[in-house]
Amino acid sequence: MTTSKPEGKRSSVASVRLGANGEPADKPLQKMALFRKAPLGNVSITNQNSWSIAGLLAAQRMTKNLKERRAQKVAKKTEIILPQPPSFASRPPEKVQLSSIKQILEGYLPERIGEMKYDHTKIPSLVKVISEEVRTQVKKVLPARYKMLCVVTMGERAQEDIAIVSRCLWDPHADNYVAHVYENSTIYCVVAVYTVFCE
Repeated sequence: MTTSKPEGKRSSVASVRLGANGEPADKPLQKMALFRKAPLGNVSITNQNSWSIAGLLAAQRMTKNLKERRAQKVAKKTEIILPQPPSFASRPPEKVQLSSIKQILEGYLPERIGEMKYDHTKIPSLVKVISEEVRTQVKKVLPARYKMLCVVTMGERAQEDIAIVSRCLWDPHADNYVAHVYENSTIYCVVAVYTVFCE
């Protein structure tokens, strides 16, 4: 017993084991519905794919449209949208040029410290002098209405490692910082310059 569906659709096939005289081996199998579960020894149900020209043409049209849509997506230009500051954020007319502050620090520290040897009696006064000199040089490149804070950390360079961390609560659209590390054989020096816009 075989059932088939119209062209282009899947069909289910049921096969029945026949006896020696060409009649079904078990009479109750004739009355059994096609989709009801049957004992495995007598009936097997399988799905077979049937292909039609209409189905192949429809598949070709679908893949063609898919290729065209994919090409349109690739052809679209992606716009990069810069993050806009919120309405409550400060909007300074001119922002700090961090590269100019970084150049000041990179030029000043090797010149000021050089190959100086570590001496725990001179370090506190040296830190104050470095902080004042850095502040005077950085003030020349700061835009109007910006305040700055200079933090200098110096110590003896030995076998141990050190990590210097800072955390600030500020407006990320207007405020910023620059840090620079200078080391010689006996001293390390970390200078951090924080710039804050004041309305």
